Amino acid sequence: MRRKVYIAGAPVLALVLVSVVAVALTAGGLAALGATLSLGASWLAFVYREEIFRRGDRAGNYVTGLRSERAVQEELSPLNGRHLVRHDVSLPFAGNIDHVVCGPHGAFAIETKTRRYLKNHLPLARRRSAWLSRRLDGHWVTPVICLVDSDRAPFEHDRVWIVAAGDLRAWLEARRDRPVDPVFALRSL
Repeated sequence: MRRKVYIAGAPVLALVLVSVVAVALTAGGLAALGATLSLGASWLAFVYREEIFRRGDRAGNYVTGLRSERAVQEELSPLNGRHLVRHDVSLPFAGNIDHVVCGPHGAFAIETKTRRYLKNHLPLARRRSAWLSRRLDGHWVTPVICLVDSDRAPFEHDRVWIVAAGDLRAWLEARRDRPVDPVFALRSL
């Protein structure tokens, strides 16, 4: 996730760096070179302004997503011990499962969203749960979308559970799905 933030923010960082170099050149007595560099950077910023704004927005979204994933990690951390809790589990077909929880209450593939989820997130959560189920020798894996900025009670939408971050740990511990041995799950991942 951090890599995506760096890539998305690179054009803005490059413009700042060029501006600093232009000011340093001007202060060092090379005003013409500093002005030329500054004008060139300004022209590039104007020509590529939409791409720069788009990448800046994307970097902001990545940072928000990273903060949300960390909030869910903190919510899940007390489960370590009796449960296997893994974060950012890479998938062979691209992407990742944000959080995997396996233990006495079942197996769960948890995707993190900040405020809302879209309809296309539901089949994605189900596919990721199915992949994890295959890794766990066919053990049922419950797909979950965790909303960090929500206080709505847990509900099921199209075979995917939608759970607020504040309710997540209690909801997981209240489940009575078929248990998954954490050691087996660790070896399977």
